[in-house]
Amino acid sequence: MRVASRLFSMDSATPELGRLLVLGRDHQSWGAVASTTVGSLAGAAISVGSDPASPSTQFKYDPDVANEDAGCLISSQDWVGMAVADAHYGPESSHLIIERLHNMWGKIRPTDLGHLAQMIEFLRQGEPAVTESETTLLAVTYDRASRTGFGISFGDSTFAIAGPHRPAEPINPLDHRFVSTVHRESLRHGAAFKFKAGPGELLLAFTDGIDGCHYRNPETSVRTSDIDRIAKEAGYEPHSTVRTLTELALAGVRGNPGGEDNIVALAALA
Repeated sequence: MRVASRLFSMDSATPELGRLLVLGRDHQSWGAVASTTVGSLAGAAISVGSDPASPSTQFKYDPDVANEDAGCLISSQDWVGMAVADAHYGPESSHLIIERLHNMWGKIRPTDLGHLAQMIEFLRQGEPAVTESETTLLAVTYDRASRTGFGISFGDSTFAIAGPHRPAEPINPLDHRFVSTVHRESLRHGAAFKFKAGPGELLLAFTDGIDGCHYRNPETSVRTSDIDRIAKEAGYEPHSTVRTLTELALAGVRGNPGGEDNIVALAALA
């Protein structure tokens, strides 16, 4: 069932421009997908998952918030900013960090990797978290004029590019690091990367509820071949791609379990 975009925090001044903040605490209906377009060039989807008995629930310490993922997306004629976060032991870290980054990007566009790293380090400022919640963090920016981009990654969320002549594959390094507003040093020295993207290609950022939809079993979860197929069938349209990709992850692939972790998936045309 398609869920109305009123469930999202959105600021879109014109059809071409869009801003989106999406927080897991607002999306906790098991088996449901909320999705929306973001301006005319981007889209987003979120789900708590489809299996409330999944082993991933052992890491969710807040009984009132089963969905600890969060994401934000800015899409203008000039640039794209996208970030996703997958928290553990409570939603506080992902929600607080993504909210701060979304607000920051609404005022200041990152100019280079050093500037983005500085922004991420500054996310520790303000009211500190009051729990030991920790989160992955993937932040990506793309310049539509030069067709170049850069990003910083902590943890196992994925940034990929898919296109008619470009098979999807992770662009960012994947690891098992986590960040927290409590531990300031954790926000430093993320894995930095740069990339190029061409006309008609799709930029994708998602938490591991996609490629780990069968929890901790990536080989029996959504694979890059599935992403390629879905993006192609959607004509590389951002909203349709992330909506269908999320639905596939909830159902599981090739007879294997799915929906065993929270999901945020973002996409934008290059």
